[in-house]
Amino acid sequence: GVACLWGPAHGGANEACLNMLEGLQANGGVAKVGEFMEKVKDKTSGVRLMGFGHRVYKNYDPRATMMQETCREVLDALGLHNDPLFKLAMEVERIALEDKYFVDRKLYPNVDFYSGIVQRAIGIPTSLFTAIFALARTVGWIAQWNEMLSDPDYKIGRPRQLYTGAAVRDVK
Repeated sequence: GVACLWGPAHGGANEACLNMLEGLQANGGVAKVGEFMEKVKDKTSGVRLMGFGHRVYKNYDPRATMMQETCREVLDALGLHNDPLFKLAMEVERIALEDKYFVDRKLYPNVDFYSGIVQRAIGIPTSLFTAIFALARTVGWIAQWNEMLSDPDYKIGRPRQLYTGAAVRDVK
């Protein structure tokens, strides 16, 4: 399960969003957001808008609202009220919410859009974002596994999921 989190589509989505915003910041910032969004709409440009859309939340992801508020609170608490990436993110969101192209496709910000800014602000290295994503889910994974093992009628568990390797190993 942990290995499935790698990459920009799920466990690494907040890192991909942060990288997108940092790239945009390095190439003109807020002044170039409109141009960037036009490139996103051009399927031949190869430019992708990260942190928008969700497989389950087909409208605005309610977690994104909370994460945006958390982002604002964290930045304020750290004295980073004028964080350039947050301002940039707000402008990207504003344009997307007003542009028929994104609205028709139900491309609204998801929880990952602002979470990378929060993690960066509190000092978590970008390379650890996916690990934090996994850590937050560990309790749920263990609870689900325990539930599966304790239910005699549960049929989806497969024997190959059970570890049958060495019980004790010498580590030097």
